[in-house]
Order: sequence, then structure tokens, then C-alpha cells
Amino acid sequence: MNSKQKKEQNRKPFFAKWANVPFAPAKWPFFYGWMIVAVATLSIVCSVPGQTAGVGVFTNHIIDTLGMTRDELSLAYMVGTLTSGFILPFSGRLLDIIGVRLMSLCVSVGLAVSLLILSQVDRLAEMLKAFFHSVSAGIPGIETLAEVLSRFFPSGLSVGAAAALAFLLIRFFGQGNMTTVGRVAMGRWFNRHRGMATAISGVPVTFVFNAAPWLLTGLISAVGWRQACRLMAGIVGIGMAAIGVLFFRDNPEECGLTMDGTPQTAEAQQKHPDLHPIYRDFTRREALGSLAFWTITLILSLHSMIITAVAFHITDFGADMGKTSAEATRLFLYFVFITLPVRFATAYVMDRTRIPVTWILATVSATIAGGLAGLIFFDTAPGFILTILMLGLSGGIWGVLVDASLPRFFGRKHLGAISGTVMSAMVLSSAMGPVLFSYGKTYLGSYRAMLIWLLILPIVIFAMSLFARNPQNRYKPA
Repeated sequence: MNSKQKKEQNRKPFFAKWANVPFAPAKWPFFYGWMIVAVATLSIVCSVPGQTAGVGVFTNHIIDTLGMTRDELSLAYMVGTLTSGFILPFSGRLLDIIGVRLMSLCVSVGLAVSLLILSQVDRLAEMLKAFFHSVSAGIPGIETLAEVLSRFFPSGLSVGAAAALAFLLIRFFGQGNMTTVGRVAMGRWFNRHRGMATAISGVPVTFVFNAAPWLLTGLISAVGWRQACRLMAGIVGIGMAAIGVLFFRDNPEECGLTMDGTPQTAEAQQKHPDLHPIYRDFTRREALGSLAFWTITLILSLHSMIITAVAFHITDFGADMGKTSAEATRLFLYFVFITLPVRFATAYVMDRTRIPVTWILATVSATIAGGLAGLIFFDTAPGFILTILMLGLSGGIWGVLVDASLPRFFGRKHLGAISGTVMSAMVLSSAMGPVLFSYGKTYLGSYRAMLIWLLILPIVIFAMSLFARNPQNRYKPA
């Protein structure tokens, strides 16, 4: 190990020396990890303004305010989301350096500022227009570039740039970082109960995400879309920022505790054996060199892409398959009744048994393939039921897998950097999903034809999962 690697191993988070300020987690009447689950859940819930479910409610208002077309807005949304995805790995690395506590403060304030910018997106467009005009004369070739880019935004390059920048900020701080902070925090406090902690967190998250469009629509009707943005900015920038600084702790060791709250005695270890021991903390570069990393990443990304694409085009997809808007959108309500019990069942299996995670990966791949098969025959009763069953199953397993698999495979030390890279892939795939569905229908003639081709992906990933192994096994003592 060289000096740089040693320095990385010994670096402590910014707030580590204040782990017992303003209170000592070790003195709480119950294991403080469960408080971390509550705060992490709140962090994920606060990401709603940057999630598709939250952003979608504001799209019509942004279109009317900026005077742009829906195609232009979709393009700006894709540009903002893709850019967010490309820079997320760097924020994951920063999370490892400064710790969960300070990162929560930074991203909470960042999301609040982003929401304030979104509430004034038309003024941002005017500022960008003035800026583009001032620099156009001083930089050779800039006018030609602006003319080319304006073809994608007939309503005005400054309008498209303002929308793209606003989407970049709320997607980066909301969908990307608020979620990553919560997931990494839980991953560092639990080992034996990591799956159950994730499942418990997933219950309120699932309900809030599904209720978000209805709740935000009501808020906008009551106070207007600009004021709704400002209210959310206040909740996140003041409320979540304060809660994160007060209650987040980076890991149990800095508080004088142990993972899961299990005492480090021979008797305790015999009574509660570690079914999934960690022998090595992998760096991001080392994780990228493993088949397990890419199998997990591709599965999580494929699921994100499909769900986002179906949600984005659900009305048109339903019409293409002979379903009314009400019938098609009801699909997501049915998912909840399967996803939640499956999430707890998966958590129990992953926490209480030695079942290889690679078997779980293969199961998710198979259910995603089954979900695509159901979507292909969505116009029939068996196809509709198969879609609900298979995508509900995959969603339940996915919800535990996204949080529990990475620390189990690669350890906790560099979990922020590794999770940031996985989140980047998920964000990029979710940005490309709606575009893939749209162009697939345009050039192949129907959603069904596109879905048939898409079936290849889960089949390939299923084959990969059969060969993937837990990297920790290579370092198991003889």
C-alpha cells in the first residue's frame, strides 16, 4: 500500500471529532442506527423535488412560463439529467472525504437554492440571454455554435439553457445526492440487519413517492407553482439541513458503537454470528474491475430505465395498447401491494441466510424479463397481470438490493464513491429511458416492437449474474 492509499485509509470525516456533539449516540436508550434509518429515510423523501414524480408536476407551468414546447422541455430535461449523471461520481468521492453529516448539510442547502432558482427560471433565461449577447462578440465562432444549438430550441437558446440548468441542479442535488446520502448512511450502520433497515425505510419512501404528484398538485393549486418551490426550499434548506447536522453520524465506530449494536465479545459473536463478513474495503477503482459491480449496476440501471420510461409515456403507451389513461396509470398503484411485502421478504432472506447475492441478482434479471414480456402483451388480461406481478417483484427486490448489495460486496470505507458511480449509471439510464421508448416507437412503429428488442438486455444480464461472485470471498482467510 503506497503513501497515498495509506492517507486515504486513515482520513476521517470532517465531523468525526464532534460525533458526541450535541449529544452522545452511545447513551441513547436504543441502538442509534435506527435513528440513522429515520433520518436517512427523511433525506430520501426530501429528494422528491428532484425525482421524476416531483418534477413532472411542474412541467406545464415551466412550459407556460418560458413559452417553450414540450419537446424542448423534454430535451432540456434530458440534458440536465445526463449532465447530473456524469458529475455524480465526483460527489460520491466527496461524500467519503467529508462524511455523511457535512454532505447532508451541503446537498440540503444546494437543493434549496436549486428550487429557488427553478422558481425564477424565466429571470434566469433573461440573464442567460444577456450573458450570451455580451460574450457572442468576443469569442470567435460562438455565434455559429449558438445558431446550431438554437435549432434544438426554436423558442430561444437562453430558454433551453435556463431550463436545462434548473433541471441539472434539482436532479443533481435531489435525485442524486439526497438519495445517496441516505443510502450510504444506512449502509454504514448495519450489516446483519441492513436488509431490514432498508425495507423499513422503503415503506414511507414508497408511499410518499407515489403520493407526491397528488400532494404537489394540491400545493400548487393552493399557493401557485413559484411559492410551492419556495416552500419546499425552506423545508429542505432549513429543516432537513438542521436535522442532518444534528442527527447524522458517519459510522458507529466514531460514536463508540458497533454495527447493528452487537457487542464485540466472543459470547455475542457466537450468539449473533456474522453471516456476511467483510474482509476488505474495496476502492472504487477496484470495484470497477469486478464482474459483480457491473452486474449490480446494469440490473439497477435497467430497472430504473424501464420504470422511468413507462411512467413518462404511460398515457401514450396505454393508448397504444388499447388501454384508457385511467387503466394504464392504475398500474403503479397495484405495484405497491406487491413491492412492499416482497421488500420485507427479500430483506429477511438477505439478513438471516447465507444465500448468495448473485442468486438475488439472477432473480431480479428474470423478473425484469418477465415484466417486459408482460408489457409486450399489455393489451391482454394475462399480460397486464404479468406486468404487475413481475415488475412488482423486481421493484421489491430492487429496493433492498440497491442499498444492501454494495456494502456487502465492497465494504464501507469507500461506499460513497462506489454508490455515487452506481447512482450516476442509474441517473443516466433513467434519462435515456424515455428517449429510447419514444424513438423506438417512432422508428420501429410501436412500443411492442421496441420492447421485444429490449428483452435482450435482461437475458444478457441474467447470464452475467450466473458468473458473478462476491469479491469478498477472494480475501477469506484460509
